[in-house]
Amino acid sequence: FTRDRPGMSAFVLENGVIYHTYSAYSRGLDGLWSMYQWLDRAPKGRNENSGVWWLRRDEYDKR
Repeated sequence: FTRDRPGMSAFVLENGVIYHTYSAYSRGLDGLWSMYQWLDRAPKGRNENSGVWWLRRDEYDKR
């Protein structure tokens, strides 16, 4: 068992408040990084429109 392991955390700053929005450690990083590496090599890249396309969990019912 090891206490030190790779990890990633995401934060957002809104109206002067910092929110911790996501964390992943060890094997949780594999899917995150490799997916984007493959998409970046695809003929059309990630095929995304510019702008933010994801919603926070409490925003889905507002659509």
